[in-house]
Amino acid sequence: MGEAQLDLLARLLARLDAYAGEITREQLESDFDLWLQVSRALELAAQCCLDLAMEIVAKRALGTPETYRDAFVRLAGASVLSDEQARALQGWAGLRNVLAHMYTSIDYDRLYAALVEDKRHLRDFAATAARELVG
Repeated sequence: MGEAQLDLLARLLARLDAYAGEITREQLESDFDLWLQVSRALELAAQCCLDLAMEIVAKRALGTPETYRDAFVRLAGASVLSDEQARALQGWAGLRNVLAHMYTSIDYDRLYAALVEDKRHLRDFAATAARELVG
């Protein structure tokens, strides 16, 4: 599963980079189709990282995480991630939950920031996951 998730994550990050260069904050809020494309790509990118984290936790026998956020805490505890990386990725887990379940109103500022600024941690984690799972 790891290689397929890594491939999908790379493709999603490339698509998100393209969106970031083309879409304004105002378009994200006013164009439903753009919002749908961007939010789904962000959700799937975050989900790839969550799935990869769970796979690394299992491979390293770090116990059973109670939540997705806990998976990143366990990886930091095992020195796979820094505390900063774990905190950032926990934020992505939270964003994924909001996007998947829509239990809050849409925060377009947060969504746009995730699109244009915050993807560094996903890229860094993809490299870490590749080392851990692929070799």
